[in-house]
Amino acid sequence: MSADDTGFETGFCTALRLHRAGCWAQALAIYDQLLGNPLLPPAQAALAYANRGAALRRLGRADEAVSSCIEALVRCPDMAEAFANLGAILQEADHPLAALDACRRAIALAPGLHAPYLAMAHAGQDCGDHSGALALLHRAAALAPAMPSVRYNLAEALLQHGLFEEGWQAYEARWQAPELALTKPACTKPEWTGPEWTGQDIAGKTLLVVEEQGFGDTLHFIRLIPLVKARGARRIVLHCRAPLVRLLAGMAGVDAVTAALPDPDAYDLWVPLLSLMQRLAVTPDRIPAAVPYLTPPPAAVRHWTGALPETEDLRVGLVWAGDPRLGHAAASRTDARRSLALAQLAPLLTVPGVSWVSLQKGPAAAQLDRPAVFDPMFGVTDFADTAAIVRQLDLVIGVDTAVVHLAGALGVPVWVLSRFSGCWRWLLDRDDSPWYPTLRLFRQQRPGDWAPVVARVREELLRAARLPRHDRGPARTR
Repeated sequence: MSADDTGFETGFCTALRLHRAGCWAQALAIYDQLLGNPLLPPAQAALAYANRGAALRRLGRADEAVSSCIEALVRCPDMAEAFANLGAILQEADHPLAALDACRRAIALAPGLHAPYLAMAHAGQDCGDHSGALALLHRAAALAPAMPSVRYNLAEALLQHGLFEEGWQAYEARWQAPELALTKPACTKPEWTGPEWTGQDIAGKTLLVVEEQGFGDTLHFIRLIPLVKARGARRIVLHCRAPLVRLLAGMAGVDAVTAALPDPDAYDLWVPLLSLMQRLAVTPDRIPAAVPYLTPPPAAVRHWTGALPETEDLRVGLVWAGDPRLGHAAASRTDARRSLALAQLAPLLTVPGVSWVSLQKGPAAAQLDRPAVFDPMFGVTDFADTAAIVRQLDLVIGVDTAVVHLAGALGVPVWVLSRFSGCWRWLLDRDDSPWYPTLRLFRQQRPGDWAPVVARVREELLRAARLPRHDRGPARTR
């Protein structure tokens, strides 16, 4: 082995370690440094280019990622890893058929490689083949049973099919999947070997429940707290971000809410919020769906009572975009698929007999330039305020974001505009939800095509606006 070979191997191993740890920018810098050597042999250059493409993919730089994989294939036309990386990049760039072709070529070259099966599964989901995608994910898991990304993606597919027992068990791999960039809270006591609650007896103990992921996830799964309390816990302390504290302090079964992790002496055991589904062995036919399970605090209700314009019309809240999370490539792609521009909802805003109320926060709120939509959100400080507004509405219409979970948890009718490759929690082939009795799904029939969805919502809204006021549901009378 020459000195150059040794230098490449050392640098490549360092880059690979950073890559697998989710430090993609640092890995990319090393790949670029290695490729700066004009004497690098074609096989080594191909390897560096292929992995460089994978790092660029994770950083959301799709065009550069494709070019890097092509450079790898120019130097090594039979490199299965480059075809697999290319397939994953093309899938995420909304080219599922091209992705499937690249992945099949990877599998033909290296049948034991798990990555192309993973990318093919996502491409299959993008084409509506959910059963085929599940089979491909099972194959990927058989080839790489310890790979967290494979386990996590298999988990979401299992959950989407309603296979909760296997799905929630596999979902525990989320903490190690680098693309999610989740950090498991360090809720530990040095003298203990296992402070996390995994289903053992908690009678008489204090349990710390720790929020994770998005606001919508917290609003969705906070419903499980009363089931935990029924196991005999003496106290349940909830850790969540500040915008949720005031609202969740009134949740049944919650004894205390804090935005800062409490001292370890303040609790006996702890558990991540979304792990409660696995710990409690919740099945699709045993989903706690009684609503409302949240209610706005009295102070928020007093503050917002009378804040909306008086009207005899159907009062409808509207949210058209989620959090773009520009620093997180995977989350940004999901948000781009689920969010709309307000202009795309213009056909709804012309429906007679509807009084519109904006529930939009974040950058997309700047799109609101229509006087027909009342915007109270400048005065909203947290989810307790939003809840007090939503409780005054007859209906909420929105994309798949935290506000629709809030409306469902409050028992307010809510219509969700769901992307074609929808979130696992909405299951498959249904327009209702076992999670929220008042929720109705309007699914895309083709990826990215919102116009037919908006047209169907408009038809239903015309019917709802013609209903007598006393038939519009309970929200207005609360």
